[in-house]
Parts: sequence; C-alpha cells; structure tokens
Amino acid sequence: MKKWIERYFQEHPERLADFWRLVRFGITGGVSSLIHYCTYCVVLMWTGAARAFTIGYLVGLVCNYFLTTFFTFQRHPSRGNALGFIGSHIINYTLEILLLELFLWVGFGELIAPIAVMVIVVPINFLLLRYVFIHAKKHILFVHDKGQMCNNIIQYGHVYSWAREHKACVFSLRFAYKYRHFHICRTAGHNIFTHAAVKALTKLHLMPVVEFRNLNASEEEKDEALNRYPIMMFTGWEIRFFDLFEKYLSDIRRLFAFYDSIEQQATQLLAPYRQDDDNVLLGVHIRRGDYNRLLGGKYFYQDDVFIDAIRQFQALQAGRHVVAVVCGNVHLNKRAFCQALPDVTFVFPDSAPADDLCALSHCGYLVGPPSSYSLVASMYHDVPLHFITEAHQAFTLEDFHPFLHQLRQFDNYFIAS
Repeated sequence: MKKWIERYFQEHPERLADFWRLVRFGITGGVSSLIHYCTYCVVLMWTGAARAFTIGYLVGLVCNYFLTTFFTFQRHPSRGNALGFIGSHIINYTLEILLLELFLWVGFGELIAPIAVMVIVVPINFLLLRYVFIHAKKHILFVHDKGQMCNNIIQYGHVYSWAREHKACVFSLRFAYKYRHFHICRTAGHNIFTHAAVKALTKLHLMPVVEFRNLNASEEEKDEALNRYPIMMFTGWEIRFFDLFEKYLSDIRRLFAFYDSIEQQATQLLAPYRQDDDNVLLGVHIRRGDYNRLLGGKYFYQDDVFIDAIRQFQALQAGRHVVAVVCGNVHLNKRAFCQALPDVTFVFPDSAPADDLCALSHCGYLVGPPSSYSLVASMYHDVPLHFITEAHQAFTLEDFHPFLHQLRQFDNYFIAS
C-alpha cells in the first residue's frame, strides 16, 4: 500500500501538492475558525446569533486572507487573489448564514449551529480558494449590460469568441440569473451566486469595470479594452469580432441552445405544418414598443406593412402554401391578418419571448424590421432573413440572407441618416 501511494504521488505530483495544501488549509481554517467562533461567542452576549456570526466572520476573514496567501497556497498578496478571496468569501458567507439560520430553525443550539455550518462549508471554501490561488491566473471576463435578451446574446457571442481565441475565461452575468432559457445557464459559473458576488465587488470598487462604446475601434483598441485588467466586468454593446464570431459560431449555438422543454413546445406547435412538403414556413417578427422612438420611428411599422410583406412572400412561392408564424412584443390583431390573407395559414404562438424565438428559429424564412431578436432567430439554423428597412418596399427571395451576412450588416441599419 505504501509503495502504491508513493508511486501514485510520483506519477501525479500535482496531487501531492494538493494534499499538502489541504493539510495547510486545515491548519489555516482551524485557526481562522477558532478566531471566528471565539469572537462569535463573545459578541453573542450582546446581540443575536446572525449579527454575532457576521462580526466573527469579518474578524476571522482578515487573518484568513494572510494565512491562506502565505501559508496555505504559498503565494504573495495581489489585487487578483485579494479580489478572488473576497469574492469566494462573499459566496461562502452567503452559504454560511443561510445554513446557520437553517440549523437554528431545526433546533440546533446557538453554540452548536456555527460548528455544524463550518463542517459543511470548509470543503467548499477550499475548492473556491484553490481555484482563486492556483487556477485564477487566467484572464477572467464577466460580461454584463442592460437591455433586451437577444442584444445580450449577440454581445456575449462577440466577447466569448475573443475569449476563446485568447484562452481567457468568460462568464455572462445576464444569463447567470435573468434569462434562464439556454444551455449556458447550466454551465459552470452561471448562477445567482456568481452574479451577486461580482455585482457586490463592482459596487464596492474591488473589481474594475471596463465600458466600451466605440463601434469603429481598431483591433488594437478592442484588445486593449478586453486585456485591461486580469479580472474585470466588461460592459458595452459595440464590441465586434466578426471573423471570430464566425469561427466559433457552432460553439455559440451550443451555448444558447434552448432548454428541451422549449424545443419540444416549438416542435409540437409547428409539427402539423412541417409534415407537408408543399408548406413553407415564414417567421414574421413584429417589433414595436420602443421602436416608436428609435431613429424617429423609422422601423415602427403598422400591421399593413407586415401583411404586405407576407403577401409579397406568398407571390414568390410558385404555388407552395405559406404558413406564417407571427410573433410580436405587442398585442396582435389576428383577425386583420386572417381577413387580409385568407389563403395563408396563420400561427400565433402567443408565448414567452424565448418560446417565440425558438419557434421562429424553426421556420424556413424570416422577415421583420431590423432587430437583434430576428437576427438571433436566424442564427440557430442559418434561416434566411430579410429585414424590412422601408415600408411596403418590394423584395425578392434574393433579399433573404443567411445569419453571418446579416450579422456583419446589422449595425448599418441603426446609423442615423
């Protein structure tokens, strides 16, 4: 047994290093936890358990950082590992205080509950800190911006592509907590704890934020912005890496693959119409809302514009039957569409935005005003897309273009003339 252990550690020296780190972590954790617990017991004489636990945690935190840095992982203090240490302990503290309240609720005494908490949380804390001090030498980007769901997908796609090319780690804060419809939401680091920790660090000015708003920036300027800090939050819609986006498009599609329940719903909705080869499905995206203000209402179209677009598309189909899948961010006058085009079969999903997006992505063609929503719908299966840039403008099938073509042209639609 002894020889087997010696041979194993000779073949896997990183495991031996981890073993001694774990031993040192146990010593560090024991000392820090003792300081935490003693402080808790003293402060408990004047205040409640949760407040006493928090004060003890903060006192132990200072000692813990220096012991962890110099003794456990044998590193030197730096901005990067300090930020990571604080971030890991924000996650750690949140977990600890929740467990403390849980143990008190189920009947543990005020002196026993903190010990039970530490037994559970210590191994989790070791893994977090191991990542911070050993693996967090990589460049880490947290991508964030307010706005519509599909704007966030396009923004993240560009930054993700750059990060893949430069072997950096990248996470999306919007898909860590808000838009929980895609595969990316179930990947490592995309959870409410990451979102809360990063937001807290930026609010406390412990993590830098780089805002990028230059659509015409050179490659050097874009690289400089994304390389400015080893760990940072990046915000801004105007970052573009078209060639890299194309290179990593299949990976981006996988990241933003819909949950199975959403795919199944779209499949069931469209299955009756896809069985007949004579049918052609046209996805129609009606975008209003804020478009009444955008560019002076340039793309704010009424129903007659969309009805005319469907009519034109029908005339191009040489006898095939058109099934129009109509989605929009406003209440739709379904009767007006059906009465104007009785030879067209209309499908109105009336679903949540992600469900409608999935349904549109399974159509044969897409039409609508310039919008990131239609653009992303085109991305999944490279559905030919035509943007209506002028009301009642004539078009042909040659005016429908694949996703990458529309991605490169997209910004031009929003340049004020």
